[in-house]
Amino acid sequence: MVGRHSFLAQHALAALSPARVEAIGHDETLPPDLLDGVGCIVNFARHPMARSDDYRLEEMDADLRLARRIGKRDIAYVMLSSRKVYAPSEGSLSETSPTGPRDAYGRHKLAVERALRDLLGERLTVLRLANIFGYERTPGRTTFVSISLDRLAREGRIHYAMSPFVERDFLPVAAFARVLARIALTPPGGILNVGSGIGLPTGRLALWILEGFGRGALVIESTEEKDPFVLDVTRLISLYGRPCSPADLRDACLAIGSRLAADLAQSSG
Repeated sequence: MVGRHSFLAQHALAALSPARVEAIGHDETLPPDLLDGVGCIVNFARHPMARSDDYRLEEMDADLRLARRIGKRDIAYVMLSSRKVYAPSEGSLSETSPTGPRDAYGRHKLAVERALRDLLGERLTVLRLANIFGYERTPGRTTFVSISLDRLAREGRIHYAMSPFVERDFLPVAAFARVLARIALTPPGGILNVGSGIGLPTGRLALWILEGFGRGALVIESTEEKDPFVLDVTRLISLYGRPCSPADLRDACLAIGSRLAADLAQSSG
């Protein structure tokens, strides 16, 4: 595992057997014997400029560097990609849905997918991730939930610059970690959507967090229907079972709100 200090990697490590995994940081020098005895590599490392138009694939991309290091060795590789490689669609997005990224991050991820496929062939498993969320109060993290928690902590409110009825696919990070642990042991190859497969209204997610927090309000600053998406996780379920239920989503949100309230109470005490 590469990129052990990332938010996702920390949860994945907790779900994996310590005796079966070796983790290194993204900034550590790769030892010459890194690949000896390794059956599968999962990379969590991401360059801070990955969302920028100035991102230079050949110079900056960790996935590409690792895939070249593997060469022709019989080692499976799991790449964490994004649902952002898909073109917008009114229906659920399957692994065969058309690609058509609308931002720099999606374009870069799609370019890396293609480069790794050329290098690794059937040894490559590409995970196109939904919104993986948890208690994300990490400095510099700018995900949908981390921004919401930051405003809630500072102002007692969650602000949305979009309609609360927009549905998106959210997957609790604990559920992601459990399924990733199984994927790393038996990588299926090809493209695999990883999400809940549930279209959750974003306003409902916020209200559940507020319920766990015990106070606060949701402020809607725009009614724009912005970036709805749901992943078709039929292949994921057939291989590893359903990753989570609607009740699991609610429980995860309640726990996040409750933890934020506890942390704020402790810091003020």
